[in-house]
Amino acid sequence: MSGSSVGRTVVRVVTSEGGGTALPSRELVLRAVCGVLDEDDPLLAAAHQLSRLHEQREAGTAETSDIDWQRARLVCEIDRWVGLLTPPPSPEAPLHTESVGTVVDRLAQLAVLTYLALARGCDDRLADSQQRLHELSWAYDDLIAEIRTGTRRLPGVDLD
Repeated sequence: MSGSSVGRTVVRVVTSEGGGTALPSRELVLRAVCGVLDEDDPLLAAAHQLSRLHEQREAGTAETSDIDWQRARLVCEIDRWVGLLTPPPSPEAPLHTESVGTVVDRLAQLAVLTYLALARGCDDRLADSQQRLHELSWAYDDLIAEIRTGTRRLPGVDLD
C-alpha cells in the first residue's frame, strides 16, 4: 500500500494486494470509523482513514478541497476493492442508490459527528447522530448481504 499525507493523517491507497478476502461486517466497519485501525483489511483501513479525514474537516485543520479529494479517492478505492471481492450481480438485480464506498464515507462522517456531539454535551444532536449511525450501519449490512448474493447492483458496475 502506498500513502500520501494530508495534515497529520496518512492516507493509503487501497490495492488488490494483501489483506481482506471478504467484505467486513457492520461491526468491523463501525470499529474502524470509531478509531480502531486494521491495516490488514484494505476496506477497514480506508474506513478508518475516512473518519480521520472527517475529523480534520470538522476541526478545520486542513484545506477542505484537499480533504474532499482524498475522501473521493478513498471511496473509489473501496468501490474497486468491493468489485474485486464480490460476484457479478444478476442483470435483473435492482440498482442501489449508493456505492459501498459512499456508504462507508457516510458512516465515517456520522461516527465523527456522534463523537463530537458526545464530547460537546449536545444531547439532542447525540441522539440524532446515534440513531442515524445505527440505521446506516444496518443498511450497510443489508447492502453487503445483497451484493454477496448478486441480488443488488451497485452504481458504476459494468455488467458486460
